[in-house]
Amino acid sequence: MKSVDLIGCGALNLDLIYRLPAGFALWDRLPPRGAETSLDDAQRAEIDEALTELQPFRSGGGQAANVVYGLCRLGHSAVMIGRVGDDAEGELLRDELGLQATQHVTRAGHSGRVYVLLDEGGERRNLVWPGTNDDFGPADLPRKLPRARFAYLTSFVGDAPLEGQLALLERLPATTEVAFDPGELYAGKGVKRFMPLLQQTAYLFATEQELELLCGVQLERAIEFLVNLGVGTVVCKMGERGARLVSRHGEIYVPPSPAAVVDVTGAGDLFAAGFIGALLEDLPLESVGRLAAWTASRGIGGLGRSAYPDAAAWHEQVELERSL
Repeated sequence: MKSVDLIGCGALNLDLIYRLPAGFALWDRLPPRGAETSLDDAQRAEIDEALTELQPFRSGGGQAANVVYGLCRLGHSAVMIGRVGDDAEGELLRDELGLQATQHVTRAGHSGRVYVLLDEGGERRNLVWPGTNDDFGPADLPRKLPRARFAYLTSFVGDAPLEGQLALLERLPATTEVAFDPGELYAGKGVKRFMPLLQQTAYLFATEQELELLCGVQLERAIEFLVNLGVGTVVCKMGERGARLVSRHGEIYVPPSPAAVVDVTGAGDLFAAGFIGALLEDLPLESVGRLAAWTASRGIGGLGRSAYPDAAAWHEQVELERSL
């Protein structure tokens, strides 16, 4: 089987992106800006009713799926392991990622969706209805895994899919470097649940709030704990303030790359795609961080995945880094 640069494993969702006015009826009942929360069927019905007169921008989504899509746009090879529905939305998700990237994706049930509610400043609130994603398990893993330089694992809503991810982890060869982004949904479950995964994680991507939520302690203690646990590098994402790369060897600050903000949805995923893409280019960590920030800054200039940079722009930026 042909090798790939990255295997992604996490929820695949259809993002329904709405730009809402300040007077939207449900604002006072929604989570705070930047937050992500799950919906049950009754809550989804209420949201559908409130949004019935509005037309969303539709885009493929999901943390790992965004990284797979982003890396493929940059000219690297990546495949996704997960589930989509055997429905029109699942077909859209497969088509957007492409045949090669979705060859190991199971089709069954109803596709997951995320209601991305943007305020007038472009900040988002994500409401997640998991659908078939929460049925993911060891049976969804391909009989033969492609060899990969990286594996990128991200969150699901339910508890059961973690068993599938741990089974994947056991089957990865020692040469595959593991990257993990817990997001708010996994971080809220607490660090004990993810100890086997964290102990094999080369790169942990998380916001300041997610690191504190995951470990149950303030930020600096959380980072220290994770590094001592065995995480190779903690990539602490700080939004418009940039990022910190913390390891046993020290810390590197990554300044933000200037951008015109339209939609911050998936910015952290695109940061990770640029980060891993730069590692694949064998660049030093300072350059890796700058390229990650550049990649994320390009993506937030459009809705969903519409502004993700392409291979030509990426290679131009890589060559600029090499010249520094």
